Amino acid sequence: MLLNQFSYFALGKSIENASAALQTEFIGHQIEHYTQVPSTNDIAIARGKAGAREGTVVIAEHQTAGRGRYGRRWEAPPGKCLLASVVLRHRLLQDQIHLPNLIGAIAIARAIRTRHGRNAQIKPPNDVRIEKRKVAGVLTELAYDTQQQSFFVLGFGVNVNITLADFPPELREIATSLRIASANSEDQDTEICRTALLHAILGQLEDTYLQLKAGETDLIMKQFEELREDENRG
Repeated sequence: MLLNQFSYFALGKSIENASAALQTEFIGHQIEHYTQVPSTNDIAIARGKAGAREGTVVIAEHQTAGRGRYGRRWEAPPGKCLLASVVLRHRLLQDQIHLPNLIGAIAIARAIRTRHGRNAQIKPPNDVRIEKRKVAGVLTELAYDTQQQSFFVLGFGVNVNITLADFPPELREIATSLRIASANSEDQDTEICRTALLHAILGQLEDTYLQLKAGETDLIMKQFEELREDENRG
C-alpha cells in the first residue's frame, strides 16, 4: 500500500488531518505501509536502489525476519510496535559512519521524552532504554543505487503497546514498552497512539539528519552525551 502524507494508515486510531500533523519537509512524504514483511530495512534498501526519493518511509505492522545489530533477531508481536525504515541519501564521510545510529537514537529518545515525559536514554551505540530496560533499537545499513550513488537506510523498532505478558520470561527484566513505562509511572494502563509517536520521531529525525548533512558533528555528539545513559548508575 502506497500512501502520501499519512492520508491514512493503520497504526492505532486514525487521526484527522494527519498530513498537517506531520511537520516535516521531506521525511515521511512518501510512505509504504504493510501488514507483514520479512524486514522493513530490506524493502527500504530495495526502494533506495530503485531511486526512491529521500525521506521515503517503509512501515510494517509485523516483521517475520526483523533484525538488529550483528544479525540478531528483533521479535515484536503484530500491531503493538513501530517498525519503520527511512531512505536517506546523504553521502556519509568516513568520520560520519557512526552517526546515523546516533541520530536515530536521539530522535527516538527525544520524541519519547517530549511526548510522553518518560526519561528515555541512549545506551551506545543504538539502544534506547527507560529505567535500564530496552524500549527501542536502531539499525543503519549502507547501500548503492543503480547509479552507484551511496545511500543509507535507518531502521528502527519501538516497543509501544506491548504488555508484560507479551514478553517472553527471559526478556521481562531487560525490555519494556512505552505502555508499560507509562503505566508504572501514572498507575494506569492506557494504549499509546502509535501514529502520534511516529509523527514525533520523524520530526525529531529530520532535525538531527539535517544537522548530519550540515556537518554539525559536534552538535550531534553534544545531544548524544546529554541523553547518554550513565552506565555507573544502577
